[in-house]
Parts: sequence; C-alpha cells; structure tokens
Amino acid sequence: MIEFDHVSFSFPDKRVLDDICFHMEDGEFVGILGPNGGGKSTFLRLALGLLKPSQGRVIWKEKKISYIAQTTSMADASFPATVEEIVSLGLVDYHLFFMNKEKKKKVEEMLSLLNLTSLRKKNIQELSGGQQQRVKVAKALIASPSLLVLDEPDAGMDEESHACLVDQINALKEKGVGILFVSHHPEDLKKADHIYFIEDGKILTYEKEISRGHHHVEL
Repeated sequence: MIEFDHVSFSFPDKRVLDDICFHMEDGEFVGILGPNGGGKSTFLRLALGLLKPSQGRVIWKEKKISYIAQTTSMADASFPATVEEIVSLGLVDYHLFFMNKEKKKKVEEMLSLLNLTSLRKKNIQELSGGQQQRVKVAKALIASPSLLVLDEPDAGMDEESHACLVDQINALKEKGVGILFVSHHPEDLKKADHIYFIEDGKILTYEKEISRGHHHVEL
C-alpha cells in the first residue's frame, strides 16, 4: 500500500507537485501517463522514499521493491562483472551468496526471456545503453518483488524486448505483484487497474477527468 496525503514537492526554484492525493493497494497495477517535466519521476521518487515531501506525507507498507529507472546507465556499469553475474545478483540474499541449481535455472530463463543469452559472458561495460537497460530489467524481475516500480524502463529497447517486458509485467500482475508503471505508451497499460495522468504538478484520474475531455489518451 502507498498513500499520498496532500503531498507537495518543490525545488528551490520550482514547484513540481502540488497537493497530490493518491492511494494504491497491495497487488494493484497502477499506470502513470503524462508529458516530460510534468512531475512523474518526482512522484515515483517520493513513492519510493528517495525524496521527502515539502508538504504532506507519504505512507507506505514495507515490502520487497524492485525499481527500474528510465536512464540507460546503471550503477553496475562500472563494476567489472558479466551480464550473467549482474542478473544473478537479483537472486542473492544480502548476507549470503549461494547459487544452487534452481537459482541458476532462473538466471538461464531470465537471460533467455530478455534475449540476453548471447551476451551472458560479456562485461556489462561492453554493452550498449539499450542492452544495459535489458540487464537492469532482468535483474529487477528475477528478484520476485512484491512491488515493481518502473519509470519508462524501455529506453533504448528494441520492439521485441519492449513487448517481452510488457508481457512480464502483466504476468507479474496476475501473480499478485503490485505494479507502479510510468510509461509513454498508453497501450502498455491496458491491464492496469487504475491510470493517472500527471501534468503541471497535478494528478488526474483517467476514468474521470481525462475521459471527460481534459486530455485524449487512447487505450
């Protein structure tokens, strides 16, 4: 569960979000649309606790969260590890590194799913930005999160990889995983329980304000 209770956020020279009220239940698939610079990424960072509200409060239940940012760069990119090793980190408990046969099979399946098998022994530094993004997605998905937060994760991805990502998101939703998904593609959100539009620091519900003509979004 995530709740925004009259949340506002400002940088010194700009108000980014203004009096946001939002509620997401466990296991829900919530889609977020909106123009660049409208406040979507700030909204996600507040939801994750990476930023603190200037006003109001964000309430959330502790859970296992995987976060996929929109940038194609990744912290792991400067780490001398292979694609296979980076993806496997999503399965490792923080206090114990042990890869049994079952975990190795999961890594194999995830590499295959995101078309990374041929790159498995490549150092992460050797990959293109789009390939690094696919590795980041694989690492997040293999962790079996209870909440998956995605901020336009398809940067640099080809059409096939993008379609595979959407299929995986929908499959996780069917398993009861919560999904908070910022996307530029309304068609990615067809199975969302709720869709919101963030623009100029305000949040609008798709079912009400947008469908009445404030914005045109095809699903």
